[in-house]
Amino acid sequence: MENNTNLEHKRHTLAHLLARAVLELYPDAKNTIGPATDTGFYYDFEFTTPLSDKDLKKIAKKMRQVLPTWQAFTHEEVDEKKALDLYSDNKYKQELIKEIAGRGEPITLYTVGDFTDLCRGGHDDNPAENIASDSFTLDRVAGAYWRGDEKNTMLTRIYGLAFETKDELDKFLNRREDAKDRDHRKLGKELDLFTFSDLVGSGLPLFTPNGTLIRNALQNSLLEISEKYGMQPVCIPHIAKKELYETSGHAQKFGDELIKVISHYDEFVMKPVNCPHHTQIYASQPRSYRDLPVRYMESTMQYRDEKPGEIGGLTRVRSITVDDGHIFCTVDQIKDEAKNISKIIEKFYTDLGIFGNHWVSLSVRDPNKLDDYIGEDKDWNKAEKMLSEISDDLNLNAKTVEGEAAIYGPKLDYMFKDSLDREWQLATIQIDFAMPKRFKLEYTAEDGTKKSPVMIHRAILGSYERFMAILIEHFAGAFPLWLSPTQVAIVPISEDHEDFAQEVAEKLKNENIRTKYYESGNSLGKRIRDIKQNKTPYFIVVGDKEKESGNLTIENRAGEKFELSTEDLIKKIIEEVKNKK
Repeated sequence: MENNTNLEHKRHTLAHLLARAVLELYPDAKNTIGPATDTGFYYDFEFTTPLSDKDLKKIAKKMRQVLPTWQAFTHEEVDEKKALDLYSDNKYKQELIKEIAGRGEPITLYTVGDFTDLCRGGHDDNPAENIASDSFTLDRVAGAYWRGDEKNTMLTRIYGLAFETKDELDKFLNRREDAKDRDHRKLGKELDLFTFSDLVGSGLPLFTPNGTLIRNALQNSLLEISEKYGMQPVCIPHIAKKELYETSGHAQKFGDELIKVISHYDEFVMKPVNCPHHTQIYASQPRSYRDLPVRYMESTMQYRDEKPGEIGGLTRVRSITVDDGHIFCTVDQIKDEAKNISKIIEKFYTDLGIFGNHWVSLSVRDPNKLDDYIGEDKDWNKAEKMLSEISDDLNLNAKTVEGEAAIYGPKLDYMFKDSLDREWQLATIQIDFAMPKRFKLEYTAEDGTKKSPVMIHRAILGSYERFMAILIEHFAGAFPLWLSPTQVAIVPISEDHEDFAQEVAEKLKNENIRTKYYESGNSLGKRIRDIKQNKTPYFIVVGDKEKESGNLTIENRAGEKFELSTEDLIKKIIEEVKNKK
């Protein structure tokens, strides 16, 4: 934690250094705010003349010239008048000063070298000594509305990258270049997995046969694993009356993100979540303690009216296919059900080869914003305690993170790292006492009294769209055999070899092995290049040797070659798919 804090202070210091350099080079610029980020820093300015990425080199050069003179920060607490006088020509700083004063908080100025800035603190003790001049760089220029409000002035944001050492900076830049090659939008097009249409609308992806094969394989795997733990598939409509979400509390949470649907007779909204629908399946008949737990699961679309500027690729869309599950149970059954969900998570991610490279968050309420959540304190306290005990029982070593709970209850969130060392929140287990009470769900207890069930929300992969984006980039499009849209490619060298090659292809297809046949029209080199660009796990070139012997020479993506009969190849592939290779 100390190292992270030190690095954050260095990054914040560099934001000040950026402002200092900009104001010397562009004296009429107005500096506003400049925080540290997860990878560096930024600072927002108002310029009288446009700035571009081409200008960053001279700004960075000026920063490095000034850095040796920055040996220590001093700070001064001032009154509102003095602060306003200091920034009499900067309306942005004046707005901040008035807000700070209005909250009754101290107004502090920090000075280093010949530069003073309005700031709360958090700086490096000796920038000249502690910050290496080659450990940071200016990254790019972007537009940013003042205070993030599109009604305000558009400012110029300068982003910087900063790490402890040049080596760490270089590693980050290399990973980022790798990420560009792995970008799911680029690979999705090259591998023909999904597309978008202006006529359909932004944020509404269309999945091709290849992409749909992957989605179906993921869904079938989830279903196969989950049904072993008593999960039952259900199916719900895509719209509902707004009252459903007013009762659940989601109408208030999502607000303008709800998409309305007006019919001739009624007004509906596209479902932003699925859990309220599932409560109504539970409520459709009387329930006894003998019936519990009741376990529903479904992969279905839900919809959010995201802002166009926030939509991008598959990671932020308007139509979201969610792997959703809800369990209605007694309090005494919560732990066993949560543990079973954790087993599903472990199996699913082990099959993908990424279980173990993760940590678990115990996501609880923000104690300073309790009004943002629904339900009773005693239920929240009980749920948080139970999740903590479940973490201990399963050796999850969950770390408590405030402010990340759902509106109705705390969660165990599984945070996975991909091959680029990026972290993603994927699977989740959530305990909800509130929603069943809101919908007046009941069961008859053993003593004959009516009680409210507890609702456990679970998602294993979350959103299929986002999950596919993560998988595409994690595997760089080279999916495991069981997920690959094409598992085997067969290439006859010439027309003389086509009959035997087609015979092999038909045998593979008859065993449900996804096989693509490349007829001999194009050159052999072009066909093999196409196979490798499509990252096909196995391919077979059929020539005289194969035709005469009946044995196949098979090459995998790693360039390894081996010989098998068609029957042995089928057995090998079926076994690898079964074992999720």
